[in-house]
Formats: sequence, C-alpha cells, structure tokens
Amino acid sequence: MYQAGLPAATDSAAAVQVVLVFDVPAGFTELPARTAQLADEFGRVIADSVPGVRVRPAVITSAHDAAAPDRDPASRPFDGLLIARAGREVRAGGAPVRLSYLEFELLCFLAEHPRQTVSRAQLMREVWAGTAGAEHTALSGRTVDTHVRRLRVKLGGYAGVITTIRGRGYRFDPGPEVRYLPAAADRHRA
Repeated sequence: MYQAGLPAATDSAAAVQVVLVFDVPAGFTELPARTAQLADEFGRVIADSVPGVRVRPAVITSAHDAAAPDRDPASRPFDGLLIARAGREVRAGGAPVRLSYLEFELLCFLAEHPRQTVSRAQLMREVWAGTAGAEHTALSGRTVDTHVRRLRVKLGGYAGVITTIRGRGYRFDPGPEVRYLPAAADRHRA
C-alpha cells in the first residue's frame, strides 16, 4: 500500500501560494486598506493554526495602477528608500519591501511627521486606533517597540531613518536617499 507523506515545510520549491482576491467597489477610499488589514489578520490566524504556513502581507493593486504606470511617481526608478502612500508600496534600493498593514501605517505616520519626535502613546493612538481588537486589547509601548524593530529589519540598510529618542519615542530622519509620496488627498492639504 502506498502512503504519501506531506512535503517538508522548509522545502520552498514545493511551496504552493494561495492567493485571496477581493474586488472592492470604487469610491470607498478606506475600504481597500481595511480589507488588506483584515486579510493580514486572518492570515496570521491561519499561520498560527497550521504548521509550516508562512503569511505574506496583503498587497493592494488596482486596474488603474496597471494601466498607467508612467503617471505613478512610485514607478519611476529610484535607488533609495521610496514610500508611496497611495500605492501602499515601499521600495529599498529598487527592491520591494513587504510590510504588514500596521508596519506600513507606522512607517507612513512617521514619514508624515519628519524630524519630529513622536511618542509611543501618540503612535498607539494614531496608528493602532480602529484596528481589530485594539479596543479590547491592552496595548503597551512594547507593542510599538516590537513593530519598529520589525520595520527596521525589513528596511535593511535604511533602518537608520527611524531614530529612537530615549524616553520620548521615535523620529523619522529622512536624508536625500529617502522619498515619501503622500496619498493624493494628502497632497491637497499640504
């Protein structure tokens, strides 16, 4: 009798990707980001319950982005750190950086307040507000510290753009090699 075994969890060549696609109606500006956040949270539940499953952060794309790449400033070549709020894209040295929903929101919040020290309490209030379970979970400053640490690891050589101000919080210190592109709605306010 033949008995097949499961492929080894570490065998990346045997890995199969399962892609979940949501078509979100146009006109709902916050819905794509919220949907991506929920997909990330659901993915973590699956990863915690199924051995060997790795979850990648949700990615938001649109037909408009694919149809007009030349109009998108994020699509222009740039060798530094590029943070594009509208496309929810981060690139370091031209390579895409995969961030979770909260890591991306944290990075954008810091980038929107360059050279300003932002306290952990303010980050929890602004970035974690409205996230699933935030009102039922006691968040601590360590939550922010953990996300900043993970974010720095993923930014690699650009980790230095986030400075720890001991006893006060964090500061985003962009240099000429860092470009932040706010969402279109944010540009009208600036």
